[in-house]
Amino acid sequence: MVVIGHVHFDTPQSGNIKCEVLSKQEAYNLVFRNKYVKITKKDYPKFIGRIVEGPFFVPEEVGRDSAFAQTTIIKGDEFKATPNFYVMSRVEILGETSGSGMGSTNKRPLPKSQVDDLTEDEVRKILGVSGDMLLGNLVGYDNVRVTMDAEAKKILPRNIGIFGTVGSGKTNTSQVLIEEASKSKYAVVVIDVEGEYTEMDKPMNEKRLEAKLAKYKLSPTGLKNFTVYYPAGSEKPRPDAREFDINFGSINPWVLAEMANLTEAQEGIFFKVIDKLQKDRHSKKKDNESEAIEFLEGKDFEESSYTIQQFFRVLFGEENGSSRGDKRSVYALARQIGFLNRTGIFDKKKGQLNIDNLLKPGHVSIIDVSTIQNDGAKNIVIAWILEKIFNKKLKDKEAPKTLVVIEEAHTFVSRDAVTKMRSTMDTLKLIARRGRKRWMCLAFISQQPSHLPDEIFELCNTRIIHNTKSEFNLGPLKHTSGDVINEIWNMVPGLGPGQAVITSPQFNHTIMVDMRPSVSRRKLVE
Repeated sequence: MVVIGHVHFDTPQSGNIKCEVLSKQEAYNLVFRNKYVKITKKDYPKFIGRIVEGPFFVPEEVGRDSAFAQTTIIKGDEFKATPNFYVMSRVEILGETSGSGMGSTNKRPLPKSQVDDLTEDEVRKILGVSGDMLLGNLVGYDNVRVTMDAEAKKILPRNIGIFGTVGSGKTNTSQVLIEEASKSKYAVVVIDVEGEYTEMDKPMNEKRLEAKLAKYKLSPTGLKNFTVYYPAGSEKPRPDAREFDINFGSINPWVLAEMANLTEAQEGIFFKVIDKLQKDRHSKKKDNESEAIEFLEGKDFEESSYTIQQFFRVLFGEENGSSRGDKRSVYALARQIGFLNRTGIFDKKKGQLNIDNLLKPGHVSIIDVSTIQNDGAKNIVIAWILEKIFNKKLKDKEAPKTLVVIEEAHTFVSRDAVTKMRSTMDTLKLIARRGRKRWMCLAFISQQPSHLPDEIFELCNTRIIHNTKSEFNLGPLKHTSGDVINEIWNMVPGLGPGQAVITSPQFNHTIMVDMRPSVSRRKLVE
C-alpha cells in the first residue's frame, strides 16, 4: 500500500462528489489523472475515488506570486533551487467500499483522511470488467484490461455509439468492435460509406503498432469469414466483391418518398401509384411478430415485386387523366425518382442480397456504398438492408446474434432533416427497440454528433467518445449522457489518438480506455 496524500479541508465551492487531496513534493510521480485511490480514516466509512483534476503544484513557504517564486521560474538557469512545493489534486468520490464491492454514498471523506494507491486487482473489481471482448486497457494502467460481455443483453443489444473527430481513433474502435463481435460468433454487417473496411481480411500493416498489439498477445491478422458487397451501378471495390441490386417494389415506400425529397403534391401522386401497383399483391400469412413492420401512423408495408419501369408506366398513365397542375407534379415526381434510378441500383437482375448469407455466425459482411453518388440512393440501400435484416430476425428465431455497424450515421439520419424523415426515424427506432430482444445490435459511428438527432443518442446505452474538440459537437453528447461529470468532459478535447471515454451499463462508472489497435487492415489510413 502506497500513501499518496491526505484529504484537505473543503472550500465554500466544494461539491458533494469531489474532495481536494494534498500530497508531499516527493509524491508528484504518484499523482495523475484517472488514478484510482482508496480514502480511509479510522471509525469512518471507506471511500473509492478517482483523480480527475491535477496534479497542481503549489509553493509551500512563499506565495506563488512572490518575487522569489517568480524569479526562480523566470531565471531558471541562474537559480538552481526551487521553493518547496506540495501537490494538489481533486478526486471524484465514486462510492463507499463494502464487503461485496463498492456502493453509493451520502457522505464525504473527513479532512486528513489517508489517500492510498489501489492494486490493479482492486481496480479491476471497481470497474466491473467482465466478458472476453477485449477493447484495450484502462488509461494509466497498462495491465488492467478492459473487456465487454458479448453475452450480456444489456450491452450490445442496447446499441452503441462511437463518436470522435477525424484522426481520433473511432474507426479503429469500430474495427476492434467488429473483430471481437465476430470472434464471439455474431454475424456482423458493416455499412461502409467511405470504403475503409473492405480490406479487413488482410492483416494490419502499420509496423509502429505491432509492439502495442504484442502487449495484448495479439498479432496482425485478417478476418477469415469475410465478404464485400456493393450495389449495382457503383464501382466494384475489389475483384471478388459481390454485386447486388434492389427490387424497387421491395423498398418501404414511405422511406423511399422521404429519401427522394418529395413535396406534398408529389407524395400524393406517388402513393396513388404505389397503391395501384400493390392492389394485386398476395396477402401473406402473418404469425405473431413475423408480420411486416407496423409504423406509428398505422401503415403496413409488405414487399411487392413491381419494378421501377412498371412504376413509371402507371405514373404516366395517371398523367393522362391529370389536371394541368397535377401534370407538373407528375413530371416533377418522375424527375425525382429518375434521379434515383440513374444510380443503377434498381431492378438490374444482378441478384438481390441474400440475407441468409449475411446472417452467419462469425461472418463479417461489408456493404460498400462509398461510390454511390446520390445520397438519397445511398440511404435507400442502408434503410433497405436494415429492414431486410430486421424482418429476417423477426421470422427466424434461430438467426445468430447480429451487429450492424452504420458508419457516418449523420449522413443517414441528420438533425436538420429529422422532421422530414419521420418514417425513416420511426423505422430505425423500431428496429433498435424491438431488435434488441432478438439480439440485433446497432452501432452508430459519427464524427459530427451535433448533426445527429437526439433520438439516436437515446438509443445508444453504450457510448465510446474519442477526442472531440468543439463544444458544438460535445454539447449533444453532454446533455444526453447524464452520468458523466464535467471534469471528465473537460478531458475529452485532450484525449490522445485511440483514447476514449466509455459510458456503459457494462461498467460501474464512466471509464477512460486506451483502445487496442485492430489486428485487421483499414483502408485509407494516412
